[in-house]
Amino acid sequence: MDEADPVEEQQAREAQLPQATRKKMLRSPSHPFKGIKEVGTFYWAERDDNGDLFYRFCGGTVVPSPGKNMVLTAAHCFDSSDRQEKLVFVPQHSKSKPQPHGIFPIAKGQIYADPRYMRRGGDKDYTGLDFAFLKTSTRSDGKKLQDVVGAIKIGYGTGFDHPKTRVIGYPGFKPKQDPLDCISPMKKFTTGSADGWKGGTFSQIDCDGYVSGTSGGPFITAGSEEPRVIGVTGGWKTGGHSPNTSYSSYFDNDLKNIYEAAAAGKKPTPIVLPSASTWKHASDIASGYFALNGPVPEDRMDMFVKWTDGELTVYRGADKGLNYFDKEFRVMKPNKLWADHAKQVVAGDFTGDNGSDLIVRWSDGEVTLYPSVDEKGFHGEIQLVAPNSTWKHAEAITAGRYGGNKWQDDLVVRWSDGELTLYQNTGDGKKLGKEIKVVNPGKLWKHAVEIGSGDYTQGNTWDLVVRWSDGELTLYDDFTGTGNTWGEHQWKAPNQLWTHAKLVTGGDFSSNPWPDDTVVRWSDGELSLYTEGNASGIGKENQLVAP
Repeated sequence: MDEADPVEEQQAREAQLPQATRKKMLRSPSHPFKGIKEVGTFYWAERDDNGDLFYRFCGGTVVPSPGKNMVLTAAHCFDSSDRQEKLVFVPQHSKSKPQPHGIFPIAKGQIYADPRYMRRGGDKDYTGLDFAFLKTSTRSDGKKLQDVVGAIKIGYGTGFDHPKTRVIGYPGFKPKQDPLDCISPMKKFTTGSADGWKGGTFSQIDCDGYVSGTSGGPFITAGSEEPRVIGVTGGWKTGGHSPNTSYSSYFDNDLKNIYEAAAAGKKPTPIVLPSASTWKHASDIASGYFALNGPVPEDRMDMFVKWTDGELTVYRGADKGLNYFDKEFRVMKPNKLWADHAKQVVAGDFTGDNGSDLIVRWSDGEVTLYPSVDEKGFHGEIQLVAPNSTWKHAEAITAGRYGGNKWQDDLVVRWSDGELTLYQNTGDGKKLGKEIKVVNPGKLWKHAVEIGSGDYTQGNTWDLVVRWSDGELTLYDDFTGTGNTWGEHQWKAPNQLWTHAKLVTGGDFSSNPWPDDTVVRWSDGELSLYTEGNASGIGKENQLVAP
């Protein structure tokens, strides 16, 4: 314990301060004290890439839990660069009483944090998720942590205005240490991104002397308020860029999600996609590359969603460990224009720049191209078709690579009279592409309720997916709109269940390089992702949002 250093992420803070300044800052308004029994220190051994052993420490607070064994701390203390061995929690450690309540070991696999934060670089990319829970084993005499020292409740969503907030931290002065105590107003701190750190809104406390080592220490409501933990030192630049100011990631539903997973002994899953009650209001989904900076080196498509109130949202694609989507971007707030008049939205690469563009069919028959849409919004507008009566009857539209060129710039349109039309190389010359009548008007294709695109058979030409009114699901491989080269594969026979598939969209959301995955939004708000489909079937079902 005497040899332990603060976690590596915060040592730079201490190194920036002259020794005389550090000692001066201990006097006022912060002061050393003997600590409280609910707050303590984690200690562990850690090996670097060369196998050399170091000792580390970080603060934590005991919180109520069903197993009476949970400690709240900062996630950056235990991020993916750390290799913890012999990890323990020591409540109320002080200079004169290093182990007043004994030692509580933490078994392997008992660290719970948002998986987005625990990735390499997560501390900079997800500064608002710098919190974690660790579950302790019993003391050597078999007693549980909470039974020995008690616990302090967590305050979720309590806002930023707390006139008296107590901050406790272990500043890491050698060879032994007492914790620091300070009471100061808490306030809101909002910042843009800087120096590679993603900005956001954080809780801020101004107390002197909280240098490296204070990570994970609690912000506790004081004065007339019931004591609750409403922050832990971390977040923006892992807790601050000066010894006089400390930050915390805000305690919201993300923290609650991690707590509930830890209490149940399950790996936390990021809360990015809204609940089923919200997904019932998704009126269209398009797959494309809208988020320019993704969390994984391989490409994953993103979901562009139009909601019934006109809001436009992008969900950034990730890998399976992040439930396939890791971040939400609002492209446009709710508005009447998009709510009432945008009837179909499809994505493709109509400008040939390897990004994704949108084509929108409006209620007056106008067809509009929006090039290079990304998480920051729209970057121009091109009218492909002026308002007209014909395009008012375009009831289903999808975009794919259907024999025109190497780009995903071919439109397939199912009209109200049952006609099916292909427009190859749309966007070239800022107009619709070459028109090919695929199916004459008739009764059959009036029953093609949903059409989607993907490359399920992994050829140069994409495949067309059709969900029929009787629940049948059909794949037409290597669809070109001409000849008889494209084959028909029945994915699902007519059935009642698939009549409830309201939106069906193909894309690339899994680890292989093919757009052979399918997003389905059901009538009850459930959202499913079927991965790695082929000619034989739609693929493995992954439930993204429960009904």
